[in-house]
Amino acid sequence: MRDATEGQQEHIETLPLFSTTDKDGRMTMLLPGRRVGRAAPLLPWLLAAAVLWALTGSVPFGALLGLAPTPAISMFLGHPVTVGVAVVLLFFAIGATGGVYSRAVEQFGQTRVAGLFVSLAVSGGLVADAGVLLLWTLTSDPSRPFDLEAIATSQTIPPELGAVVGAGFALWAAIALLRLPGSIAHARRRQTDIARLRVEGSSFTGTLTDVSFANRWLFDLPMFTVEVGYIVDGAPRVISAHMRTSADRVPVVGSHILVLTDDRGTTHLELDSSNGATFEPDVRKYAAPDG
Repeated sequence: MRDATEGQQEHIETLPLFSTTDKDGRMTMLLPGRRVGRAAPLLPWLLAAAVLWALTGSVPFGALLGLAPTPAISMFLGHPVTVGVAVVLLFFAIGATGGVYSRAVEQFGQTRVAGLFVSLAVSGGLVADAGVLLLWTLTSDPSRPFDLEAIATSQTIPPELGAVVGAGFALWAAIALLRLPGSIAHARRRQTDIARLRVEGSSFTGTLTDVSFANRWLFDLPMFTVEVGYIVDGAPRVISAHMRTSADRVPVVGSHILVLTDDRGTTHLELDSSNGATFEPDVRKYAAPDG
């Protein structure tokens, strides 16, 4: 047995990623030297992405879905120049959303949390845009009744259609907003455990004894279940875990794994690259299928 020291962390790679408790998008990483994630640094990117999606969404909502307060504004939103500007803004919105995702992964080490931030940026911007246009449309003609049957009976595109689409985005935003705090708390707990184990935990050199492909991929990253054997006070132990990695970084049986544990029963696994890591030579074996 040896104490987990900071020097060992120099050899830790991002992939493969192990978890003895979670799988898929809930698996959490904490890069060596990084603090537990915070939401505050993401808020400017989240707001910028939402604003860009709102500006981009004004064209389809106003020109195509009937949420334009006057015919003149509808014609303006459908003008080729306006559409061209919206397309340019769409690229900026996609770029800002990608920034939200990458920074969320960097902060919280979890694709699930990052996906929720992206969902909130896109849906939040579009629902804000739909809400403003709908309110503007209804206040411009207070005498017009708001009747959902108009979707089927109107000879033109009614604002009710845009309202229904906007309500769909509102539901999407609400679900993301409700799930986000719990997901952030979960990621922070996992990162706190990892940070504590690296400083205070007991460290053992384990050996990868079994690698089973789950025949699933997260994006293009193959998922596995693995078993790691290690010795504690002369007694052999085996621990099971989920593993996510890239197709070219699948460790083979016999690879050394760093096992970090504490008296609370918390366990964390990391590939021990300092002892030399051997990966599956056939990088196509676990590659995600095309299409």
